[in-house]
Amino acid sequence: MSANLTRLKKRIETLEQWVDDNEALAGPEGTLDTFNYLIGKQRQFDQMQAHLNQLQGYLQEYLNETESMDQWNEFIQTREQEKNAIQEQPAEEVPAQEEAESSEEAVEASEEKE
Repeated sequence: MSANLTRLKKRIETLEQWVDDNEALAGPEGTLDTFNYLIGKQRQFDQMQAHLNQLQGYLQEYLNETESMDQWNEFIQTREQEKNAIQEQPAEEVPAQEEAESSEEAVEASEEKE
């Protein structure tokens, strides 16, 4: 009975030591660090999104001022047609019966040579 109690005490001490060692990662400090990281990344994303929106606005303004919108629309339409043409090409199909016959013929031919 005392051996079981000793093993149980060692396990509890090991668990307590593990909790103490990992408290910074899994405890309140770790949670706060995680939230700080996520908030920082969200702010970075917001800045990048604002910059992207600004650049898109500049592009739109440039296209309108230089009257290049028609050329741009033609370019986009051409690209989409090319993309759709590639996607619509059917794959070449080989009937399963032909494959089986050709492999049987190959086996028969090799048997005849021997």
